[in-house]
Amino acid sequence: MKNLVSLISIIAVVSCSGKGQTEAKNREQLKEYFLCCCIDYGFKNIGIAEVDNSKNIYFDILQYELPAMQKVDSLAKAFVNSIEVSGYENRITRGIVILSIEESKSKKIDSFIRKLDKYMLKE
Repeated sequence: MKNLVSLISIIAVVSCSGKGQTEAKNREQLKEYFLCCCIDYGFKNIGIAEVDNSKNIYFDILQYELPAMQKVDSLAKAFVNSIEVSGYENRITRGIVILSIEESKSKKIDSFIRKLDKYMLKE
């Protein structure tokens, strides 16, 4: 009986850790989707979406309901619109990629993404 309880405990721990890894992977992919959205909005005039399908691929593989992706998309758009023009190296630039990468790794985005767990699809 003691061995059976131990076995059940081990199975429970393994299955819970697998779920945690899946949730972490889903969150990371949603942050990557945020980055794709930032790049898409930041370079609208170039038409990146016409030559790179990454944003659509993330949309297809993400394990979230539509509202989560819409919220991430809106946040990315607002973030890109908040990036000010700078005079770095005497050139007028916005630093969209580097600032978007930094933002995607920020605690603010981590917290935002965790709040979207309620939209995560169950496997």
